[in-house]
Amino acid sequence: MIKFFLKKILLPCLAAVAAFLIMDNNAQFYQEPLGIIEEVKHVEKATLDDNFGNKDTEIQQNLTVKLLNTAQKNEILHLQNSTHQSQVTGQIFRKNQKILLRKSAGKMQIVGQKRDAVIVSLAVLFIGLLLSFIRWRASLFLTVSLALNLLYFVLALAFDTHFTSVNALITFSCLAFLFAFSSLSFVLGFTRQMFLTLLTTILTSIITFLLTFSILKATGNSGVHFENMSYVTQNPILFFFVGAIISVLGAIMDGTGDIVAGLFGLYRQNKANDINMSQKDYIKSGMEIGKEIIGTLTNVLFMIFMAETIPMTLLLLRNGNTWDYIAGTALNLGLLQTIISAIGIVLAVPVTALVTSFALRRETIK
Repeated sequence: MIKFFLKKILLPCLAAVAAFLIMDNNAQFYQEPLGIIEEVKHVEKATLDDNFGNKDTEIQQNLTVKLLNTAQKNEILHLQNSTHQSQVTGQIFRKNQKILLRKSAGKMQIVGQKRDAVIVSLAVLFIGLLLSFIRWRASLFLTVSLALNLLYFVLALAFDTHFTSVNALITFSCLAFLFAFSSLSFVLGFTRQMFLTLLTTILTSIITFLLTFSILKATGNSGVHFENMSYVTQNPILFFFVGAIISVLGAIMDGTGDIVAGLFGLYRQNKANDINMSQKDYIKSGMEIGKEIIGTLTNVLFMIFMAETIPMTLLLLRNGNTWDYIAGTALNLGLLQTIISAIGIVLAVPVTALVTSFALRRETIK
């Protein structure tokens, strides 16, 4: 038990700590000024309130900062920071925090806190635990898949930015296909199980969006406020569905992957025991597997949606807005996206059961 703890848990934790220490002391690699806060003084506090009874405290801080890089290394700066205790529009700084700086109009200004050490150490911890509890080959492929998906995403954004004449729906539909193909090929390999999972994921996604487009077209987008999307430089309806494609893909791929894996496991067991199941039996088994995962996947989607909307919902409630208004603004599009994903999960069950059972039955006949 002690050996298991040391190997599987302690080593990844030590690696994460080492990564944190290395990244926390990499000031020489930064081009922009980087400093450490040596002293903090709260010089003024003022209580604020509004018409809705919300109270906050405005805080003025005097910071003594020592530069850690650039030609002015070790130079002492005296900076001011104005923020609120709620930290809605700013940050309260503390001693020994490292901050990024920028020179503007001859004066140093605070850009934000240096956070690369925390991010890298968490990434190292994730990879370490992954390698500890999953086979090295599978862990490596999963890590490469995540890195490639990130690369695909950045390239798709760059392509959409530079080639605005190309419909974004086409660009990000191709991105969704790349996500699915890359993820499944690295995790499952180029196997029949992988191709069936990819096929059922694509089929279910197409059916889901055709159904969604048809319903919204028939109702004239009634009750859906696409205009609430902020900072969109192109058609907001288009970019809503661009985001929906990516989120729906993940939900559907999760469902189809579980059903295909379950049916393939059943097929291998039947083959080992010389049992010949009919296509109807495979369909029934796939539907049963689907029934088991629909509830959990839908609840996960709903919880993600609620977690994303909690801050804005609380802020709107504290400022005297009604639930009707909040439902039409903060919750409207997120709830619609969750419903579309839930529809995809439900449709994935019969589509995956039918397609996979047909393929397995043909394999049995051969």
